[in-house]
Amino acid sequence: MRDKFKKFRVRSSSRNSIEPEEIFFDSSKLKEFEEDEINTGKLESPISPPTFRAINIIQLAFLGFLFAYTVFLVVTRGDEYTRQAEINSSRTFPIYAPRGVIYSSDGVALLQNAVYFDIVIKGSEIEDSDEGLGLLSQRIADNLGIPSSVIYNKFQVAYKNRFSELTLASGVSPDTIAKINDHIKDVEFIEIREAPRREYLFGRYFAHLMGHTGEVSEADVALNKYTPGERIGKMGLEAFYDTILRGETGVFIKRVDPSGREFRSELGNAPRAGKDITLHINYELQKSVFDILERKVRALGVRSAVAIVMDPRDGAILALVNIPSFDPNLFEGGISQAEFDILINDSSKPLFNRAVSGEYPSGSIIKPIIAAAALEEDIVSPSFLIYSDGVLEVPSVYNPDVIYEFKDWKAHGWADMRRAIADSVNIYFYTIGGGYDGVEGLGIKKIKEYLNKFGWGSSLGVDLTGERSGLIPSPKWKKEVKGENWYIGDTYHVSIGQGDILVTPLQVAASTAVFANNGTLFSPKVVKRIDGEDVPPEIIADDFISRDNLSVVREGMQRASETGSSRYLAKLPIQTAGKTGTAQTGRGSSHAWFTGFAPYQNSEIVVTILIEEGGKSDYAVHVAYEIMEAYFKIYPSPLTN
Repeated sequence: MRDKFKKFRVRSSSRNSIEPEEIFFDSSKLKEFEEDEINTGKLESPISPPTFRAINIIQLAFLGFLFAYTVFLVVTRGDEYTRQAEINSSRTFPIYAPRGVIYSSDGVALLQNAVYFDIVIKGSEIEDSDEGLGLLSQRIADNLGIPSSVIYNKFQVAYKNRFSELTLASGVSPDTIAKINDHIKDVEFIEIREAPRREYLFGRYFAHLMGHTGEVSEADVALNKYTPGERIGKMGLEAFYDTILRGETGVFIKRVDPSGREFRSELGNAPRAGKDITLHINYELQKSVFDILERKVRALGVRSAVAIVMDPRDGAILALVNIPSFDPNLFEGGISQAEFDILINDSSKPLFNRAVSGEYPSGSIIKPIIAAAALEEDIVSPSFLIYSDGVLEVPSVYNPDVIYEFKDWKAHGWADMRRAIADSVNIYFYTIGGGYDGVEGLGIKKIKEYLNKFGWGSSLGVDLTGERSGLIPSPKWKKEVKGENWYIGDTYHVSIGQGDILVTPLQVAASTAVFANNGTLFSPKVVKRIDGEDVPPEIIADDFISRDNLSVVREGMQRASETGSSRYLAKLPIQTAGKTGTAQTGRGSSHAWFTGFAPYQNSEIVVTILIEEGGKSDYAVHVAYEIMEAYFKIYPSPLTN
């Protein structure tokens, strides 16, 4: 055995090459030799040809997959990855478009776009977190009115977040920038950027109409509606027409290297300016109405009032004034917390637009609508007489010995409908509203139906923010809200505008226009023209009261301006019509109302006045007189006495 193995080894070492058959020598034959005499190294099993082929196939398949996936990424997602790479190496900055200008009907620009500035800290440019920053903070603080510690802390935050940018101050005036420019002009990590703001040229006169702008909220940014730092309308026309006034924001791109340093900049998309709008509001009339109303408020020693002037021919609002008012420029230049607290905590609510958002008991200005409804439902005829001895006595349905009294403001004697409107006879309206002594009365269901037709109890669609709907109480409402049943006394109270009924001054003006124009309820509008194109009038309802019945009510309102509750208007050189109202507040005081129109024929204006806790309605009539006088000086009428 050993000789045989020795022979094999000698043969193998006697030449430089090994034959293939020796490589794949059958290892099973070695078992014939003794293990301790075998010193040939490790012998391996042969790999079969099918295995080789399988390995090659797997390798080719894997290479093919890599190639195909590479092609897929390049062809289908190459642009996406390219954009992502560009984003990682660039920063975009918004270029805010100039907001559209708002003009009065007589062509006066009511505001302008002003240039303010934002001071921005670029974290990537700060070289040292301490050196010189304390002194710089103090120098900037002295001019900005910000504690130096706040500024220094912002520097530290920006330094720690190297790729971030932090706004140090926003809405800084050009004068302030000029003061601090010597301190920051050579500071590479501070950048001054233009930040457009509004400058309201007539402040308090147009505040509740214009509204103001403010920076977008985080919630808006999260919804991808706006860019961070963008300013949008927050109230008034600025908010209602924001998308039209705002235009489209542009984009400026800065290319940066891996360290965050800028090496190139370019314009992405150019901004597109917002559209201009023109109002129905007359500049001169608005200022006159404001001055008249503010003067009366001061003379009476009250705090709040509203005046609305409307064109009954199309629902155009010609003037709208709230007292007290505010300066909207405070919100543009950066209102301080102290200034904001004063506005918010003022009990007279200067930011509140009473004309469209205030809800008040109507008092007797409801009576023309109740009269029109009674005529339309054939409750009474225009000549039907009702006697007022100063009190209406109604026995309880549960106990005849209990008598409820519903008072008139005086004993009027006999009155038909025209006189009842002119002299504001409560007992007449108790009767036609709730029924008495053989007169069925409208009942609360019909009263509510007709008030709705005149626009009470619902939104009118005015193009201002914050419009409220008021309230027309009903048996269902009283049960749900107060947990009480409805009684005849509730209907009597609503019939003269007392009780739980609430109405906005805007609703009163719009419903008065129905009598002025003989039957059309318009949606009140402030804006006349957008980007040079007229905004058409919007009709809510038409011909829901017959012309004959409207004529009766109009005659009663005209008589009120000659001999009745608003006879002070008879001093005007034109014929007018109107209705006064005194609405109890529940606090021992009364609101003073007037609403009317002029001229009586071919009416051009409706004037509605509310003086909160003004007491006598005469005061509201005197304001209306001055406003009508001012209007016809601006727009002379041939219809004079």
